[in-house]
Amino acid sequence: MKLTKLLQWRAIRRHLLAGLLAFSVAAGAVVEAAPALKAQDQTMTPGSENAAAPLCRFGVNVNDAPSKDISLFDVAALRVGWYIDYQAVSAPTRPGGIDYAPVVRLRKSASGTTYTYSPSGDKLTAAITANPGAAWMIGNEPDRRDAGQPIQDEMAPPLYATAYHELYTLIKQQDPTARIFAGSIVQPTPLRLKYLDLVLLSYLQQYGEALPVDGWAIHNFILNERSCAAYNNDLNLCWGADIPPGLSETDGLVIQNTLQDLQKTVSITLFKEQIVRFRQWMFDRGYREKPLYLTEYGVLMPADYGFPPSTVNTFMNQTFQFLLNTTDAKLGYPADGNRLVQRFSWYSTSDSAAFNGYLFQQNGLNQPYTATEMGQNYAASAAAVQNQLDLHPVSLSFSPASPLTANGATTVTISARIANSGNLLAPTAGVVRFYNGNPDAGGVQIGAAQPVQVSGCGQMTIASVTWPDVAPAAYIIYARVEPVSGESDTTNNTVSGGYLFSTDQIHLPLIRR
Repeated sequence: MKLTKLLQWRAIRRHLLAGLLAFSVAAGAVVEAAPALKAQDQTMTPGSENAAAPLCRFGVNVNDAPSKDISLFDVAALRVGWYIDYQAVSAPTRPGGIDYAPVVRLRKSASGTTYTYSPSGDKLTAAITANPGAAWMIGNEPDRRDAGQPIQDEMAPPLYATAYHELYTLIKQQDPTARIFAGSIVQPTPLRLKYLDLVLLSYLQQYGEALPVDGWAIHNFILNERSCAAYNNDLNLCWGADIPPGLSETDGLVIQNTLQDLQKTVSITLFKEQIVRFRQWMFDRGYREKPLYLTEYGVLMPADYGFPPSTVNTFMNQTFQFLLNTTDAKLGYPADGNRLVQRFSWYSTSDSAAFNGYLFQQNGLNQPYTATEMGQNYAASAAAVQNQLDLHPVSLSFSPASPLTANGATTVTISARIANSGNLLAPTAGVVRFYNGNPDAGGVQIGAAQPVQVSGCGQMTIASVTWPDVAPAAYIIYARVEPVSGESDTTNNTVSGGYLFSTDQIHLPLIRR
């Protein structure tokens, strides 16, 4: 989302009518929402408990600052819990201990049949070592053509599948705790989901299995999709996101270059539709149990196109309300209270020379960055968010899974996946107890209480206990997370599951095509 689009939009500017349009957006239907956050009515109280705690959901993109240095900005006032700077470095700045999400950039060869990635070699090795357990993004907008200018990571679907496989394997071998995210497409329109379907198909054909991910990443801009090749590179028609490589369509989402139609780029209705569409895509392809990170979005069109700070702030507030509050019992991520999106990142800290939505600006060369009207709105929105703690068990598992009755008493390991649907970056402490039978109806505790610590936004950990000399029988086992002081929901603290001994076992061959 850099120089290429800026040049395209400058070409559009010459053909737009003068003046600004009044902006209003009708609120679209949500799948399920908690009471809306009225961030625009809030003011930040420096030093308050709310203002001090980083929120794992809130993030920013750092691109324009010297050396992409996040320490140049007062991100503590934003309460951000994570950030992206479009690179993967071995010594990232992490003010307040916030998370850093490395990005491995991809570059196809001139022939389009091979690729390189950056960082690579020793630099990549050092970055993996320095960021244990990090959420790694593989590529940045691989679905975007760059018209000969290597600004984004244009990759045909088979090539992206190959690159993803190599990097997934390489990073996981060095750091098994690393979390690898695929995607980072420009926007989840039907055309771009078709692109991802081709990636999935190619991966299956190349490696004989479904594409493995620890999560999916998307951008959620609302941009014009027209083929520049089909429209003779007329930037008045084909500005925006073009058509993904590997697809032959001429048009996708069409936004005319008029002041009125450009208001679609801040349509909260379209924004919501695209998020729900992607979660439906994840569900349909067996990825519902994975988190979704919105790794870049914002308002790119400049103020004199009809996007003054007031318009940007309205869109920001509407998207924050939707992203923080919307859940869906069918499509949402169970480990995060069925929310659709686990983390989101606003573009950007600073990019006033090219794109709108910048949260900070300089008043002169070598002067400190100060918050813009949009940055102040972001801070006020974050300050209005109440701290939430919500530990809950997600599932139980047993080892051995189903022992033979004929073998007699068996020692069993019981494990529970414990998630945190709260919103704090700092880990929340809790205690897990296991029971043979309902603990509210005389169930007997198994082993000792197990301490856990887990961050919010759907992060998970494992608590386990050993149950010795279990006699052959049928059991109902419970796991309960003891309430933490100030926990927002104590109704979801218990999970149960059946444990059976088997009289017979059947071994079936594994058949793979």
